Amino acid sequence: MKKMFLVISLLFVSIIVAGCGTTSTKKEVKYYDNDFVTDLGKALDARWKYTDDKANADVVMTEEGYETATQTELDVIEKYQDLKFKDSKLKEAALAYINELKNGLEVAKTYGSDSFYDNWEKHYDSRTSKLIAINNIKKIEVSEKNQSILDELLASGKEVQTKNKNEDTIKSFADSLTFTLDEANSDESASYYIYTATAENTTQLNFEYLSLNIKLIDNQGTTVDTQPIYENNWTANEKRNLEFITNKTFSTIQITVNDYSLED
Repeated sequence: MKKMFLVISLLFVSIIVAGCGTTSTKKEVKYYDNDFVTDLGKALDARWKYTDDKANADVVMTEEGYETATQTELDVIEKYQDLKFKDSKLKEAALAYINELKNGLEVAKTYGSDSFYDNWEKHYDSRTSKLIAINNIKKIEVSEKNQSILDELLASGKEVQTKNKNEDTIKSFADSLTFTLDEANSDESASYYIYTATAENTTQLNFEYLSLNIKLIDNQGTTVDTQPIYENNWTANEKRNLEFITNKTFSTIQITVNDYSLED
């Protein structure tokens, strides 16, 4: 009986110890949300310390300078791509920013090429918009000396986000346009075809001008004609009749946005 009691007691103690071990393990889960945002601020400070150092003045605007400035940030925050975050959206934003820095390193390697400055500007725009995404979740803090630089970056990021949103909206609008053959005014014997579309500006944007390109594609996938459409002073919710003329036969219409300008 005593042996039975001893066995039961030992089993009971083992269960308690195991339970405590499980509780302890759960308590040891470490999330790095705050650490990342804190280190991001330090990474930005470190980058700007390098770019503002007069000793680096001759190299900052070279391949070496672009690479070093970018790598300086990565050295501080790259580790967070493999660490656990409590906020999945912050983790997603952190990964996006880290990956954009890596993209910046690749762009920096093309310094001296004709495409470098255009690609670096795209990288800069993408980087600032990703900073905005992080800052919207948790505020980024930098040294007082660099606060104005961060404010400028975030302002630029907001502009980029607005621009990207507008471009997506305009593209969707262009994709929604449906042109049909105006049989009454077309002349098939002369291969003179007029295509029209009644379009309402549903973008909620006021266009100073909007330039579209109409690409006509046959059933072999060959572009047989392109026609422009250009509209001035097109206000939100205004309806207009759009048209293009062609002498080609085709099976598909592809519409792209060439350019646009919005009213202030």
